[in-house]
Amino acid sequence: MHTVLADRYVLEQEIARGAVGIVWRALDRITGDRVAVKVLREELRDEAEIFESFRAEAEILRTIDHPGVVGVKDFIVTETVCAVVLEFIEGLDLREHLRVHGPLPASEAALRCASAAETLAAIHRSGYRHSDVKPGNLMLHGSDGVKFVDFGIARAAASRTAPSHGTPEYIAPEVASGDSASTGVDNYALGLVLYEALTAHSAYRGGSITDVVERHLTRIPVKPAAVDGELWQVVEMLLSLDPRARGDLDAVAAELRRLAPRLSRQATAPIQPELRERDATRSFDYAPVTPHRPEIGAGALCAMLAAESAPAESPRRGRFVAAALALVALAAGAVWAFAALTGPDVPNAEDADGPSEEAGSSAPAEGESSADPTEPAPSGSGSPGEESASPQGPESESPDAGVESTEMSESDEGDGGSTEGGSDDDSPGSDLIGSPMPTTEIGGDSR
Repeated sequence: MHTVLADRYVLEQEIARGAVGIVWRALDRITGDRVAVKVLREELRDEAEIFESFRAEAEILRTIDHPGVVGVKDFIVTETVCAVVLEFIEGLDLREHLRVHGPLPASEAALRCASAAETLAAIHRSGYRHSDVKPGNLMLHGSDGVKFVDFGIARAAASRTAPSHGTPEYIAPEVASGDSASTGVDNYALGLVLYEALTAHSAYRGGSITDVVERHLTRIPVKPAAVDGELWQVVEMLLSLDPRARGDLDAVAAELRRLAPRLSRQATAPIQPELRERDATRSFDYAPVTPHRPEIGAGALCAMLAAESAPAESPRRGRFVAAALALVALAAGAVWAFAALTGPDVPNAEDADGPSEEAGSSAPAEGESSADPTEPAPSGSGSPGEESASPQGPESESPDAGVESTEMSESDEGDGGSTEGGSDDDSPGSDLIGSPMPTTEIGGDSR
């Protein structure tokens, strides 16, 4: 005997079971249509937070009117049951299709993920983020489309809080490290969906929840040999550590549709995932700006000092520095000699018209001290030399100015790449999943 909800919906067959709800195929006795009915688990009806999330899912689905989102038809709340009635989509979800049939052809994978990207962009424009993008929540629709289902942990796009439960294999690194979430979490998960569509394997599956979470922070998939290079660039961009570097979803969809016609229409065999260490600097689309004047001055000075204190670099640079020091020493000697001959306080000033032999011998002495430009003269390398170096600064530093600005850009990129969050020991691991999540099924659906 079948269960009937609201004297209208006849529950015929269970088609999915998750941590929060059970999904049934049902018959609408009034319209005669097949529908999907998601029923909140009986033991969770008294959980206020979960009940509110379940109710919010129906409201979100009503708000988002898009062909890539499953339609909501009814919401039922009684003393004994809480259920949402949804559009019934015939066929398999992507996860089941990959399990049964293996990878999608690259062309089909690109088109279906383009459809997913366009839908996610529309969801974000509606003011929400899905927060649980994964193959099990994407129903295959038509020859090249998908429909998103299960908005149970969707959040307002402006919200920075992470969901209390989800699937560890598809969480974004910033969520894994305990940072705030954004719509970029959907971009990241879409990158993993595209990877899985091409390989039929989850990139991060295996081991404990803590192991899976850590891999998101420190590892990234290696390009399989069978995957097109330009298509792989889309995957890597979506999997960037920095949420801002994961691209605009409308642009991602356009790129996937551009690539699809020339991609293979033959599926490969399943491909086992291979991971490598993340290169943080490659995860950012960094465009350095011109630094402020004090930063330029300080950087150039530091570069000059580092160059002078470093072991011998190039002979040409060494000769350049030596010649500059010699000019400084000669200028200082000339100033000292002129002061000695004309200053009122110099002894024997009255003999200026006919300098004595002693005065005449003092000039060659100064000349001798400056004749060897490579020998540092204490009297010539003091403050007069430093003052006279300032007009020559732009000329003497100009060969290094371009080098310095480049080094500053690379340094900024290095700093910018350190967004992996705190130490791996601080990763919230199982706290991400929450108590409702079955611990025995890491990759299980939350439907």
